[in-house]
Amino acid sequence: MSASKLLTHLTIWAGLWFAAVIWAVNMQLGQILPYVDCRSTLHVSAIISLAGAILTALSGVASWSCARRLGVASAPAHTIDFARAVSALSACLFTFALAMQGVA
Repeated sequence: MSASKLLTHLTIWAGLWFAAVIWAVNMQLGQILPYVDCRSTLHVSAIISLAGAILTALSGVASWSCARRLGVASAPAHTIDFARAVSALSACLFTFALAMQGVA
C-alpha cells in the first residue's frame, strides 16, 4: 500500500480512531487535573475537554469529506460511504462526550 493510500484510509477513519484517542487522553487527564484545578482559578480540565471536543469534531469533518475530495478508488463506493458514516457518527458521539466533560 502506498503512502498516499495509507494516509487516505487513516483520514477516512480519523473520526473513529483519532477521536477515541483524544477521548482516552482526556479521561486520563480528568483523573489528574482536578487537583490542579482546585489550587488555581484557571479551569484547565474544562479548557482541555473543550479543545478536545473541537479537535474531535474536526476529525469527523475531515473523515466525512476526505473520500469525496480525494476520490478513493481502492474500495467499492458503498464501503467508503459506510466508513465515512461510521467515522463521522463516532466523532459526533465522542464530541458530545468531551463537551459534557468540559461543561461538568
